[in-house]
Amino acid sequence: MNQAVFPQAGPESFGAYHDLYAAGSTVSRIGDRFEATLLGRRAAGLLLFDRQIVGAVHQREVPRVRRDEHEHINIQVLRSGRMLAGAPGNERVLASGDTVLFDTTLPQRTVLYDADYVTVSLARDVVEEAVPNIRSLHGCILPRATFPALAEAVFSLARGTFGTPDVTRGGSRLLAELLRPAGDPSSWPERSWPERSWPEDVDDDLDAARRLRALLFIDANLGQRNLDVNAVASGSGLSRSSLYRAFAPVGGVAQEIIRRRVARLRSAILSQGGDVRISTLMWRFGFSTPSHGSRAFKGAYGLAPAQLRNEVRAPQRGVVDDLVPDCLRSWFQGLNRAPLSS
Repeated sequence: MNQAVFPQAGPESFGAYHDLYAAGSTVSRIGDRFEATLLGRRAAGLLLFDRQIVGAVHQREVPRVRRDEHEHINIQVLRSGRMLAGAPGNERVLASGDTVLFDTTLPQRTVLYDADYVTVSLARDVVEEAVPNIRSLHGCILPRATFPALAEAVFSLARGTFGTPDVTRGGSRLLAELLRPAGDPSSWPERSWPERSWPEDVDDDLDAARRLRALLFIDANLGQRNLDVNAVASGSGLSRSSLYRAFAPVGGVAQEIIRRRVARLRSAILSQGGDVRISTLMWRFGFSTPSHGSRAFKGAYGLAPAQLRNEVRAPQRGVVDDLVPDCLRSWFQGLNRAPLSS
């Protein structure tokens, strides 16, 4: 297994990130702030990218789809933050733990306002063996409440310690099997089936809008140690009942605050090249104690903040390399031209 990390750069970071994905996606900026941290892993039959991206749009347009040789399947799972994804013109808001399916032979678009998420690329033959109609699910969002094992499996693979080759060979088949129910309409809650319109969708959209409104307030106030459901309700202009309903699918407001705090902590450690004091960052992002922050961080990412900082400072030679365009291009060529069934 190979692992790589996107090299950090100051003002040139967007240019480097754009060039990294030029072979497979058109990447553009959105808003006045861009940040990117990216860890990549390659194992038998899959590629895994653990990312935190602020202010970018990834898009595969029809001309690109027609000319490149990509035919793999992507699944993207949102840990926390703000993200839209889907077929162009039909993008939907994802909640924490939701999965979006993409067939790379079809156009797609992902808008990353401030998203901590995991992408897994799977060889088509492995997925089609479990889900023959996977193409019909392009752009479909699989809610975490309906497919909890899928989200947890992706996060478990991503929690492999940075710098340690512990992604299992069976990962691609495991994920393909967890996708199998998605190919059977009778196994879905009726309103979740793609290309169907339901009156309740109006309520779903309203809850998504409320959740995004609250997330903006949460992100702007992470350093406040009294940030709780009452503060979020008051600051975002929402009633407690509306807030509870909006965050029910993602485990509640308190859990979302923790997810956002650990996400910003990881981004700070990676983007500053390991030259940070963990205790200072803990304080900056509102953790009540360093031990509380460490436990939450390890639960999300599989290692303590200090361990990540040490890996960034002195990665093991031959285990972690820079993720550069030639590296990424060869990874995708290997997945599409000679997929490895695990």
